[in-house]
Amino acid sequence: MTERRPATMPHRILAVVIDSVAGGVVVALVSGAVVTVSVLAGGALAVLALAPAVALAAVAWFLVHTTMQGGRGSLGMRVMGLRLAHAADDADLGFGRALGRNLVWGLTSSVIVGLFSPLFDPSRWRRGWHDVASGAVMVDAARAERRERVEAAPPSAPVVAPAPVVAPEPALAVASAPAVAPAPVATPAPAAPAAATPAPQGAPLAAPAWAPASPPSSRRIPRTLPVDVISTVPGLPHRDGQPDAVEHAVPPVIAILRWDDGTRHNVYEPSLFGRGPGQQEGRRSVAVRDETLSMSKTHFEIGVDATGSWIVDRHSLNGVVIVRGGQPQRLAPGEPARIWSGDVLELGDRSLTVESAR
Repeated sequence: MTERRPATMPHRILAVVIDSVAGGVVVALVSGAVVTVSVLAGGALAVLALAPAVALAAVAWFLVHTTMQGGRGSLGMRVMGLRLAHAADDADLGFGRALGRNLVWGLTSSVIVGLFSPLFDPSRWRRGWHDVASGAVMVDAARAERRERVEAAPPSAPVVAPAPVVAPEPALAVASAPAVAPAPVATPAPAAPAAATPAPQGAPLAAPAWAPASPPSSRRIPRTLPVDVISTVPGLPHRDGQPDAVEHAVPPVIAILRWDDGTRHNVYEPSLFGRGPGQQEGRRSVAVRDETLSMSKTHFEIGVDATGSWIVDRHSLNGVVIVRGGQPQRLAPGEPARIWSGDVLELGDRSLTVESAR
């Protein structure tokens, strides 16, 4: 069975809005047709006499909508990538359970509080009273399909870079020293420095010592560290390229996080993560760009103690789920939990992988 992912509350609300608009359009079209027929009949057919046609159209759309919910999903659910499934397995909900779910939804919504019943469920599924009564859960089908496609894709062959071609070093021409004429025997001359002995004809020349030329002092060496590391690690250059005046020891890394969009964060000190975490003494605030709006302003905190790295859900709306070994576990808000290398953290529609942890 494919590992199921709960649908987020914003996606569920948008699906209900889309379905409501679709139902309103159907009723409006039928009502317009009824009024048009009454006008063309010259008043022979009263509008009230044709009202049952509007009610019949509404009931028909309700049944069609319920049938779609019990199968692949209603219009709104398909647009948002959601699906209703049994709470015990991954099977479709079916028409009977979908019908009971909609009837309970209508009855509980009449007392207003039923509209907010999904918020009363502390689990990650956020099941309302109508979901509990019909044994249903709302699944994020789009995310499951993307994961299946990634797992089913054949692994790509590694690209082997061709070996670099090293050009042979050019032989250096060595000029033979000119022959030295012998001094006359009769007149002794002072000793002259010995001349270089020419190499015999055809003998290989000895290769001179060679060293690569040092780069000019004016050449700017490019920085290869990420900007986040350069701007936060003491003792390393800052964004302006100037090093600290006083050398400091580089602090150990608490954790290395890789987000679902490829962004990496190196955590060196207790840090708050979210769309716009506020400043707190002793903690670093890290703002994360989240176009899905499923992360809270202050979503979670990462720190370290004597036992290792830990994470705390800072009472976020969609919570924090740790997936370890394929088993998801939702964190209790405010309670720290250990994180390990390889853990996957799910934060609503966003996720990240713990590449390294202490």
